[in-house]
Amino acid sequence: MQGKNKRFVAGIALLAVIALGIWGYRLWGPITLAEGYLYEDDSRMVYARITREQDQDQVHVEVTLSRMLVEDTIPRLQTETNVWTGTIKSDMLTLQEKTTGHKLQAKVSDSDLLFQGPLAQGEQTETRLVASTRQTYDDKLAAWTTRVEQEAEQRKKAVEEQRAKEAARVAFAKKVEQTSKLTADLLESAQYLQEIQFADELRFSEDQVAELQGLLDELITYAKQPGVSKMEYDVMAGTLGSMKVLVEGMNAMDSTIAQKKKRMQDIITVLETDMQDAQAVWEEIKANVADAQKREAALTEAVQAGSAAVAQAKQRLGTMEQEQARARSTASNLYQKAAAMLEQTKAKYGY
Repeated sequence: MQGKNKRFVAGIALLAVIALGIWGYRLWGPITLAEGYLYEDDSRMVYARITREQDQDQVHVEVTLSRMLVEDTIPRLQTETNVWTGTIKSDMLTLQEKTTGHKLQAKVSDSDLLFQGPLAQGEQTETRLVASTRQTYDDKLAAWTTRVEQEAEQRKKAVEEQRAKEAARVAFAKKVEQTSKLTADLLESAQYLQEIQFADELRFSEDQVAELQGLLDELITYAKQPGVSKMEYDVMAGTLGSMKVLVEGMNAMDSTIAQKKKRMQDIITVLETDMQDAQAVWEEIKANVADAQKREAALTEAVQAGSAAVAQAKQRLGTMEQEQARARSTASNLYQKAAAMLEQTKAKYGY
């Protein structure tokens, strides 16, 4: 009986030793690490994986940080992976980022990982991750990526629609402004076209022709005399010279007239183009213009003024060309008669 009690006590003692050994191992031995650690909220996701080096006190920590950024209301994910190296003592990690040299401490267990400092610039001062598998992280990141991409597409569509509306609004406003400007330009061009007249040029040509006729009459008077002295012949020759100067003056005036005619033609072209453009643009926008009746009345008045100015200008051009041709022909005939008369007088008297 006593033997049995001794064996029982020995068994209890052995179990106690085993339990103490397991507890001691857990207390002083290497801490158990999860496959990975995960943190997530509405704007970011962090996944960390801790790997022990051959020296159990040395660790390699890979941290993948995904953040949602919003640019012009459109979200997108930015993901970056940083590698930290350091040591592990009990449940404390002392780490240094490989690229930047940034230092960080963390507390780890098989259930969570607490970074006691920001993982990157602008990050929280503490981030607690819970134990997770790589597959769980991949699935969550994929689902989050899909949601963000879908939201981005919706936002892009909304932004594009808004931009299209704004572009249409600006284009419409420009067309309204264009019709106002064209209306004003039509009135101004019509007025300017009306001011281009040929009265002075016609009067000049008439005066030149009248003077030529008067000089020719003087030559005829001399030529009809019973006799023409050398001095009288010289006077006749001087008169013919004066007539030549008058004809050349009329030719010089033709150049001035041609410049004025070109200016008129240019204005007519602009007026006709502006009238077409103004009416075409107005047809596009009139249904949506607030003060359409007032604007249409102003445009109609301007188009009528422009049309009248163009018609009258074309009539003046036609009249001017006819009168110019007539005056030029008359002046040439008068001069030719005078030259023939002087030649006859020279031949008759031998001068």
